[in-house]
Amino acid sequence: LALSHCYKGFPPHQLNQPLPPPQNPAAAAAQPPTMGVPQLPKRVRYNGPYSMSLDRPGEFGLALLTNVAYWEVPRLAVGLLMRWRYGGKRAKDTKDKEFVACAPSYIMSLVHAVIVSGLGLRIMARLWDCPVHDKFYINQSTSEALFGNIDHIERANWLFFGYMVDDLANVLAQYPRLGKGDMVAHHAVFIAGSILAGGTQTFLFPFSWLIAGELSTPLLTARWFVRQLAAKKSPTLVTVAKALGLTTAHTGAPSVSSASAADAAAASLELVVSKTFVTLFFVVRVLVYGSGLAHTLRHLSLGTLAEIPPVPRALIVGILLAGAGLNAHWMRLMLIKVLGLKRGKGRKVA
Repeated sequence: LALSHCYKGFPPHQLNQPLPPPQNPAAAAAQPPTMGVPQLPKRVRYNGPYSMSLDRPGEFGLALLTNVAYWEVPRLAVGLLMRWRYGGKRAKDTKDKEFVACAPSYIMSLVHAVIVSGLGLRIMARLWDCPVHDKFYINQSTSEALFGNIDHIERANWLFFGYMVDDLANVLAQYPRLGKGDMVAHHAVFIAGSILAGGTQTFLFPFSWLIAGELSTPLLTARWFVRQLAAKKSPTLVTVAKALGLTTAHTGAPSVSSASAADAAAASLELVVSKTFVTLFFVVRVLVYGSGLAHTLRHLSLGTLAEIPPVPRALIVGILLAGAGLNAHWMRLMLIKVLGLKRGKGRKVA
């Protein structure tokens, strides 16, 4: 409701209807230029099948519930399977109960990361050669051919938004097992960004590199499962380590107990997964995210984003900056652990 003013003051564009005519280049050239302000195509509203309508709360709420259900129903199904297979009398201690309770969220996190990061890379590729204004907002000069991409972007935004809301609810319900304050802040910030950008149909290209950052998340899930299996001294770890060529003297020696072999395999697997995770995190959440943020800030300073309403524009840029700060905080913590400058409880991990 606070953003309802964003739907006023610019013409709507209904699906399958022509856009308002673009500004005549000759007429624009004849007009005296405003000192320091570029001539920008006017922003318009596109009412597509997946457009986020904040001025229609009922429609918005139904769409949100639908997209939350896309993630929560499979999560519940996985939870039932985990309780049937590992719960009840099989859960003998706190670690077993934690595994049964948390595994569905980690599995859905992996599924979400694969889907959303793939969508992000696809959106980035589709918008790469678009005019710069089309990268940030829908305007009178936007080509009709681009509307298929806009539908794709808005569908991805709903999926991302629905997952973040669903996962935040589960993080809070099981706090702090699934994440602590930084995870709550991460989800809350990006939920706000999804609503702001989706409701105003702005920051299309930044959305692509933001969700592409989820590419590093599956490795967090892999590391969590390695640690869970290590706590149970699972022989599966030895099998996986050998399959990946990570066998050591400890895992291969016949005189070594199965528990010691599992510990050695867990250490080898976790080291590889952690190093890969840190490398990929640096690429997608520092280099790619940082480059995208620099691109956005450059066009903000040039006035390219002047057609975007000032309140959402300021808030979204603030959210992108906050996301960069959170990524830097996480990167710092990982580097400290990798460099061995700080040791937590137990063995050193990345």
